[in-house]
Amino acid sequence: MGPVSAFVVFSVTWFLALFCLLPVRIRSQEEAGDIVPEGSMTGAPSNPNLGIKMIGATILSAIITGVAWYVITHRIVTLDTLERIFG
Repeated sequence: MGPVSAFVVFSVTWFLALFCLLPVRIRSQEEAGDIVPEGSMTGAPSNPNLGIKMIGATILSAIITGVAWYVITHRIVTLDTLERIFG
């Protein structure tokens, strides 16, 4: 796997991981008991913790990219293997 392929795998898995982590431990302004300012929706998150979620997405996608790199460079799964499995 070349550096461009590794970057593409990392980028795609990073965004997927981030979108999976976004709804985790979210409390709305109404649930948190905050005063909802005028013009804001009551369902808007009171504290989305985006920094922590970005770090988590980075760690998760680094692990997935590392596993993909290992599988591809050590030829554990090849196109011939996929052809035999899926026909």
